[in-house]
Amino acid sequence: MGVHGDIPMTPLSEDLRRRIIEARQAGAGSVEVSERFRVSRRTVARLYKQFALSGNLRPKQVGGYRRSRLEKHGRTIGRWISRKSDISLAELKERCLADLGITIGINALWHQLHRLGLSSKKNDARRRAGPA
Repeated sequence: MGVHGDIPMTPLSEDLRRRIIEARQAGAGSVEVSERFRVSRRTVARLYKQFALSGNLRPKQVGGYRRSRLEKHGRTIGRWISRKSDISLAELKERCLADLGITIGINALWHQLHRLGLSSKKNDARRRAGPA
């Protein structure tokens, strides 16, 4: 199973993983195993290596493990926004680098502000549909 367009990546079941390893241990080659179970040769090799090194076939955790570098700095960022309500994301990004030593992308910064319940003021004149 893999990513095809918008289909999310899901781990292979432990049963399928076990059958892949058993087929490899029985002498079948990676190409034969990959064709039989409709997985890539790379998947077969990766599973075989994982089993050889750790002795387990459990899938690794998918998602939920990344923490924002700004998580601890919510109060500081909130103070910056309260002092200058029209601060842009680009300015916040520069300030994060200069004052906190944190490099962060604009999208990641926006998501973290959203999580913290913070927002910088939007320019209403730019958001209007017609002329000001």
